Amino acid sequence: MPKISFVMPTHNRLEWVGEAIQSLLEQTEKDIEIIVVDDASDDGSAEWLDDFAKTDSRIRVFHNATNQGGGKSRNIGTALAASEIIAVCDDDDVYPSDRAEVILKWFTENPEGELVNFPYVRIDYFGDIMPPPFYGSPFDEVNFKEHGVVNYFCNPSVAYKKKSGDEIGGYCPETADKTDDIQFLTNWIAAGKKVGFDNRAFGVMHRVLPDSMMAKQRGFKSEWAVKS
Repeated sequence: MPKISFVMPTHNRLEWVGEAIQSLLEQTEKDIEIIVVDDASDDGSAEWLDDFAKTDSRIRVFHNATNQGGGKSRNIGTALAASEIIAVCDDDDVYPSDRAEVILKWFTENPEGELVNFPYVRIDYFGDIMPPPFYGSPFDEVNFKEHGVVNYFCNPSVAYKKKSGDEIGGYCPETADKTDDIQFLTNWIAAGKKVGFDNRAFGVMHRVLPDSMMAKQRGFKSEWAVKS
């Protein structure tokens, strides 16, 4: 059984998905699995993923017959995961080489913990770090409950226990005004689940693209995709 399962849904991200997976293959902790759920891509990435998976037995690729959306694809991948610890991944981000190591360390130090969120770094279309370079503000549960403010909760920098995720029903489908990750967090808090934060390392270099749900809902700036 791997120590940690990285679950990554993907849809038409041929340009980015290879870089994302490669950054996971380069983890300092080698006892991992990478579950990629191809959500009916039609840009050639489905075939590319099958070929890439042959290069490393830790990569497992599954294909949805029809497009299911990010939330449902995350649930499909989680159900297939062999580890108790699920590390959330997006298909256009880059992950630090010690991500698995720091996640496992946190859960060892916090055996009753259920979910941990790490700070993140934003990168633009070209992979350049966007200012400010480091987010270290912990998730504010009270502010979230009262005002819906998410602080620096970033889905692909999160890891959680599979059992706890199953108990809340996993991820919900996206809606026009709420991403699957915010719905997941809302349900998590409503169920009385624990939320932890570790600011000793960042969890992801989070790429912001114009067609992402976050960009659409929080405002995408054209300069993020243009070299100055």
